[in-house]
Amino acid sequence: MQMSGWIATSKTRMQDFWNSLTFSPDLADVKDSGDYPLTAPGPSWKKFRGSFCEFVRTLVCQCQYSLLYDGFPMDNLISLLTGLSDSQVRAFRHTSTLAAMKLMTSLVRVALQLSLHQDNNQRQYEAERNKGPGQRAPERLESLLEKRKELQEHQEEIEGMMNALFRGVFVHRYRDVLPEIRAICIEEIGCWMQSYSTSFLTDSYLKYIGWTLHDKHREVRLKCLKALKGLYGNRDLTTRLELFTSRFKDRMVSMVMDREYDVAVEAVRNMEGVLTDTDCESIYPIVYASNRALASAAGEFLYWK
Repeated sequence: MQMSGWIATSKTRMQDFWNSLTFSPDLADVKDSGDYPLTAPGPSWKKFRGSFCEFVRTLVCQCQYSLLYDGFPMDNLISLLTGLSDSQVRAFRHTSTLAAMKLMTSLVRVALQLSLHQDNNQRQYEAERNKGPGQRAPERLESLLEKRKELQEHQEEIEGMMNALFRGVFVHRYRDVLPEIRAICIEEIGCWMQSYSTSFLTDSYLKYIGWTLHDKHREVRLKCLKALKGLYGNRDLTTRLELFTSRFKDRMVSMVMDREYDVAVEAVRNMEGVLTDTDCESIYPIVYASNRALASAAGEFLYWK
């Protein structure tokens, strides 16, 4: 399908989507209702979330070499999602936050690709410049310099979009009253840290996961632990987690006694490489826990220690 046709189809699908957000013409009825596509029961709606997330990913993928940088479609989409994510209507707030976070994740992928292209461009430029006077191609050097400028401009534009989404949506919604919204934010920031660690694996971003370890809802605490598991499981990243570990290790250790067993199990599995011998001694007795999954996780931890 040609790009113009694809964009027209996408606009129609987006309009149909926003029209489907509510089933009642009275917004007052929708404000506290759970009856909207992301939460509606039935097999057809169960597929909605995955299809919608895939639509956002495809939108960015199709636009990443042209429309993403022309200053109109993405700026308007980000403004729309930022405004709706602050809505008092639960359906709008939940769905727009999901869209914004998935859009951010897709932009992170583009930013990572641009970073790789810039590194490759720099290597090519250095290789060409280091050639002898008789072999060096001035037009090649000029072309590489123009490409470098273009990549830098694109990187700045993408970073501006990501900053707008992070400040406009994430910093407000990671503490939303709705646990489903908080969970979305934490799950996605974990993805950003793993895929683009040079930009996101910093204390200024990690603190949001650390603060949310105290969340009252099990699903949100579980998302935090799963995000951390991916980070601590990568030996190349663990050295950059030292300050975070020193600040939040006590909380992570205490979570092995979480009132929700699945959270406690995930906490035990997260402990490898984080704890001192003294810390471990408080975990070993959990092998006697009445919950089989928790006792098994503690047994595995004890075995490897």
